[in-house]
Amino acid sequence: MLKKRQRFVKFQTMKKLSFKGVEAILFDFGGTLVDFQWNREGAVQETLEMLSKLGFPTDRLKHERYSTLMAKAMRMASKIGRSSDEVREKIGNIYDRFDEDALTRWTLRPQVKDLLNLLKTKGIKTGLVSNIGKRALEKGLQKMNLYQLFNVTVSRNDVLNLKPSGEGLNLALNQLQVMKDKAFYVGDTLDDIHAAKAVGLKVIIILGGENAKRALLSARPDGMIQNLGELLTYLR
Repeated sequence: MLKKRQRFVKFQTMKKLSFKGVEAILFDFGGTLVDFQWNREGAVQETLEMLSKLGFPTDRLKHERYSTLMAKAMRMASKIGRSSDEVREKIGNIYDRFDEDALTRWTLRPQVKDLLNLLKTKGIKTGLVSNIGKRALEKGLQKMNLYQLFNVTVSRNDVLNLKPSGEGLNLALNQLQVMKDKAFYVGDTLDDIHAAKAVGLKVIIILGGENAKRALLSARPDGMIQNLGELLTYLR
């Protein structure tokens, strides 16, 4: 019964979406345009070990996700006599290595280029908003021959707070000079949903990324797809 209901929710939410008047579509990268390869558990464990050596009370951080761990550690830094910039740099260095590791295994999702080329043909602006660092993100885009298909890119290095904060999405919309009601966001995670909702942006989730379908449905995205080919069909 649950499986049937999930299919119904996906069909109805996508069917109700209208792309009329859309001026921009923003995308996540890992898990959305390429398959999800980032070692979350390893990155968090190594970060906690580093923070413990710096004197952080890591029992207060051990339940944080990689996406929120950096910001929380930065807020705690002054209480233990550390600079928030120092903490950001040290965590960033760890995350950069895990980005590079994921880069070696990333595979482009089917029909990514078809979708991006269609948007370009239609005059719809494109943006990339990712928690991945700038260096690996640029390498990934070059490797996949996608770099020229985006009008703006926002990486981990461009914001203070990673998704689930809406900071990166707001930055991309401002750079594109597009209002939130004229744009969509396409991602694969709960963080993507929460970031979009924080901004007031409609969000479409592609399955097969970081989070399970049931958890994603509970966060109530505006649409859910199995693959980017479905989105390509809607836009046509």
